[in-house]
Amino acid sequence: MSTQQQAALQSALGAAKQAATLAPAAQIAHTMTSFNCYACHERDQQGGVERSRNAWFLSNQKEMGDEGRIPPTLTGVGGKLKSQWLKHVFDQGAKDRPYMFTRMPKFGSENTGQLVQLLQSNDKPAVAKEIKTDVALRKLKASGRQLAGAQAFSCIKCHSFGKFKATGIQAMALTTMTQRLNEDWFHQYMLNPQAYRPGTRMPASWPNGQVLLPKILDGTADTQIHALWTYLLDGDKAAVPSGLQNNPIELIAYDEPVLYRNFIEGAGPRAIGVGYPAKVNLAFDAQNLRLAVLWHNAFIDASKHWVGRGPGYQRPLGDNILTLPDVVTFAVLESPDAKWPQQKARELGYRFRGYRLDDQQQPTFMYEVHGARIEDKPEPMNDDQFAPLRRHIKVTSPKAIDGMYYRVVGGNVKQLGDGWFEVDGTWKTRVDGLDPAQLIVRKIDGKTEVLVPLAVAREFVQEYLW
Repeated sequence: MSTQQQAALQSALGAAKQAATLAPAAQIAHTMTSFNCYACHERDQQGGVERSRNAWFLSNQKEMGDEGRIPPTLTGVGGKLKSQWLKHVFDQGAKDRPYMFTRMPKFGSENTGQLVQLLQSNDKPAVAKEIKTDVALRKLKASGRQLAGAQAFSCIKCHSFGKFKATGIQAMALTTMTQRLNEDWFHQYMLNPQAYRPGTRMPASWPNGQVLLPKILDGTADTQIHALWTYLLDGDKAAVPSGLQNNPIELIAYDEPVLYRNFIEGAGPRAIGVGYPAKVNLAFDAQNLRLAVLWHNAFIDASKHWVGRGPGYQRPLGDNILTLPDVVTFAVLESPDAKWPQQKARELGYRFRGYRLDDQQQPTFMYEVHGARIEDKPEPMNDDQFAPLRRHIKVTSPKAIDGMYYRVVGGNVKQLGDGWFEVDGTWKTRVDGLDPAQLIVRKIDGKTEVLVPLAVAREFVQEYLW
């Protein structure tokens, strides 16, 4: 073309109207049409599996019906899935429904990357729920685990959990829920699954907001769903719900405590586990003469030690596990500001003298410290959910015990009212049976310790609230 013709063409192109920018909904539809997403997925009443091809969509979980073989609807998916998970699915394809034979292709960010932002900006997010609770994190997780287990809503009947298969159909893994889903969407879905997926086999555990298990936490649907989500945040590291362990030998305390003497995680090789009917449990370290671990709900699974050669340490079966410091509880100090000894009980000359059972089969642990006889009797304070523990301490000695102390607690300690101390922001303790002014609260190496001088008190009670 001549120079004049080129200039005329450039002028005409410059004067032409620019194509109008498509609205997000139209851009989504255009992209889904371009990559034939509608062949498998329905969105906003468009697309979905055609009748002529329906029979080719198969599953090995026939009990799940269409949910097990037909790819899910994409209506509202921008409010359902987290942005990073949407990107993962577009880049890597989807393998989260192993029972579904149809596979999601890997489209790659260069082709579908814009869909992530478009879907999230176009799709209305679920109504947010502001959950206010002062329940400690350990207790929330413990309650969430209980809700997922076989003694509550039995989520594990249909959903796999990490390496553990579900006991029934093998629906999507519980351990990936919080990676995939937005919390607000999860919360609303749990309240009314049918509203989000009509015809789903997912039961409504909180139908119309009603609570079927009112004794768990504050008895409200919102708090219970929040607890379930908090528990699932741990993913594969979350404690396994009850009902999934292979061939467990669970020791259960019915009318009286159950004792289990073996290797217990956190309590050493000479541990004495005690499970109380109130669902309060402890492990006493008979080697270092200390209360080592406290926990709630299920007591212990003895299968590790009662089957085969029984190697290794057994983890507490329950939850809300509190592991206490591995130091001796009693010591003689040269002065009130001397450091607490770090040696083991045997190195200090202490001796374990066994335990005796009362008429309710509750144990009192007995040991000797510098010639003084210690009687140490723990027991639950009530049978409420997450009941506190009371520890009765009695010291007898034929001679003066000046300079001997009982270590109540040590660490990041905050003094509260009514004699209570908060430890590491997660649990509380106090000493009953003596004037709080008699306690010694001291700073050692940047940590706070609370001591009872046995010269002024030989019998008292320590309470644990965790």
